[in-house]
Amino acid sequence: MTLTHAAAILFALAGLFTAIAAAFYWWKASRVTIQQPVASISDVPQLHIMNGHVAYNASSELNSRAALLTGIAAVLSAIGSVLGVLRPTNRTVSPG
Repeated sequence: MTLTHAAAILFALAGLFTAIAAAFYWWKASRVTIQQPVASISDVPQLHIMNGHVAYNASSELNSRAALLTGIAAVLSAIGSVLGVLRPTNRTVSPG
């Protein structure tokens, strides 16, 4: 195994683990719930609206982390793929 192929495997594995981390963040973002206050919505509508904003912001933060990790995973996997198809050459180029 050449150094290039070993690097390809490492980049592919790094891409895999980064993609798994991204999937975890997207799963967490899908599990964010709006906390329902004890007060009636007709008594304190602002409280219900604020709880929706808090849940929206929490989900948004998790989604942005997942998107960033997905982009990183794609780049790492692409580098691994390119390195994996490169073939070592033993040829030297002679001048003129």
